[in-house]
Order: sequence, then structure tokens, then C-alpha cells
Amino acid sequence: MQAPAKAFAFACASPSRIAKVSVTLPPPLRAAIAGIAADVPGAEIARRAAAISSAYRAGHSSELAVACQADIAAYLVARMPATFAATSAALSASCELLPSFAPSSLLDLCAGPGTASFAALDLWPRLAELTLVDANGAFLDVARRLGSAAGLSALACATTLPSTLRVTLDRLAGADLVVISYALVELPEADIADLVLEMWRLSRALLVFVEPGTPEGVRRMLKARELLVTSGANVIAPCPHRAPCPMQAPAWCHFSERLPRLRDHLRAKAARLPFEDEPYIYLAVARMPGELPPRARIVSRPRLSKAAISCLVCTADGRLDDLVAARRDKRSYARLRRLDWGGAVFDEMA
Repeated sequence: MQAPAKAFAFACASPSRIAKVSVTLPPPLRAAIAGIAADVPGAEIARRAAAISSAYRAGHSSELAVACQADIAAYLVARMPATFAATSAALSASCELLPSFAPSSLLDLCAGPGTASFAALDLWPRLAELTLVDANGAFLDVARRLGSAAGLSALACATTLPSTLRVTLDRLAGADLVVISYALVELPEADIADLVLEMWRLSRALLVFVEPGTPEGVRRMLKARELLVTSGANVIAPCPHRAPCPMQAPAWCHFSERLPRLRDHLRAKAARLPFEDEPYIYLAVARMPGELPPRARIVSRPRLSKAAISCLVCTADGRLDDLVAARRDKRSYARLRRLDWGGAVFDEMA
């Protein structure tokens, strides 16, 4: 990692970590998923969930990894809680910096079972015009079923298009909000530039990408970011600047959402820990500049010691910096203590 240009240095032995629990699936959605999964034995869900994870790690698309109704049930129970948490966090970060943004239309690309649509409706309940695109038609069918069961008429009545992006994008109408999640890593790399520019064309206001927080996911996201910045897009989040990413290999910029595992989730993952951490990266760009530009973004998990709290931040002038708040400075310490990895820093704290 590139050394920070400036350090409010504080070294501590064996610091403890702060890890806050993130957003969970809304109860109506959780109940709708339980209804769909009820017809599949728990052992079968666990077996298929493991197979889906292996398929994704091998680079297969969701169309191949999720091939039948039992696979869909396993995906909903084992995978959707984490992707919902990450997508919700990305959209919430965008909403924080664009408080007056109130979209009425959403284009959900590579929508899967509608995860991004559910997250967007949770933030902007007045969204009325939804279009979901995915190559896996079974995913789109279950998205509408979940929307109906959860009492979300906008999703239950959404337009669904079972097709690939390459075939569909140039035929779509634009939308206020365009979201594409967990898809750049599945696309042929040669297609990314053209498809990203098409997505930007379709976005009337805000375009949001969410990807796995892996080196490959970040590499592809940075490629999209460079192209969009060159095309005049305003970077809203997470970067507080338009400069090249200051984080250098072997490190890579990403964030993490810690979500609780409920009983069915634990069983599907054959897990013992009552939580899981979902690493992700996101990018939000807009036609308009951010209304509340932060001075920095926290890009490491805050670390807590007896004397201080510290973290690495990416600053508005495109540098990495250490941010430290001593416990004796009660005001700064309390402010930084309320933030988490991925949080925007608006005030001077050190």
C-alpha cells in the first residue's frame, strides 16, 4: 500500500477492532423467502448453496450457477442476505451525499432475484417504474413473486426482461436510477467499456455499480471509474475525489458489511458463527455533483486502543492519510467512534 502522505501517527500494541452489524433483509422479504424455501429440504438447500458458491468461485455466471427452483431457494437463503447488505450500503452512501435525490424510475441490470430493487425501494419507497434485466428468467420470475409476497406492488408489477446486457441495453429507455450489481466480474472484459458507456447513457441521474470486494472486482470497477470520469461523470461515492485511486497493490480498496446469520442462513451455510462479513466495492456516479461532498472516506476498519481510535482514510485531494482521534479529545473521539469502515468524514476530527 502506498504510504500515507501525512500521519497523525499513533501506534498501539494489539488494538481491538470495531465491527458493526449492518442492515438485514426487511421482515416482509425475509418471510417471502422463507415461503419459497419451505418446499426444499434444509439439507438440499445446504448442498445446492455450496454448489452455487463453487460455481461462482470458478467464474461461472449466475445463469449457469442457478439453474432450477431448488437452486433459487438456496441462493435466496444463503446468498441474498449478503448481497442485499452490500447493495443497501452502496445505495445508502449515495443517498447520504445526494439527500434531495428522489428517483421515480429504476433500471436494475443483472437483477438476479431483484436484490437491488428491494434495496432501492427500502430507501426510496416512491419508486414506481421498475425494469429488471437478467439473463436468468427464473430469477426474474422469483423477483416478482417476492415483490408480491412482500407487498411491494412496484416490484410485483415490474417490467422484466430475460436477456443479456449486450442484446438489451441499446433497446432500453433511461431511468433516474440505474443499478448493476455483482455483474462486471461475470462480463467478458472486452465488453465492459462499451456496456459501461451504454449504462451511463441510460442513467438520467445516478448510476451505481456494486461488485465483490476482490482484487478482480476492484480492478474492473476502477476500469469503469476511469472511463466514466473521462466521460464527464461526477464521482459521488465512495471516492471523495476524481483523481486516480491512491491505493496500490498488494492492497486494494474495498469495504465490508457484517450481517447476522439467522437460523436458516446458518443451516444453509453449514456455519457456526452467528454473522458473516461480505467484502464489496461500489461506485456511484451522477449527472449532478454531490450535494454534501465529504472531506474523506474511511477505507479501513477503525481500530480501537485504550488511548485512541484510528483508521486509514482516502482524502478529497486524492491521498491516503491516517486519521486518529485520542480518547482525551472527547468530541473528536465520539465523532470518529460513530463511524465505520466505508463511512464518510465531513468534519475535521484530528
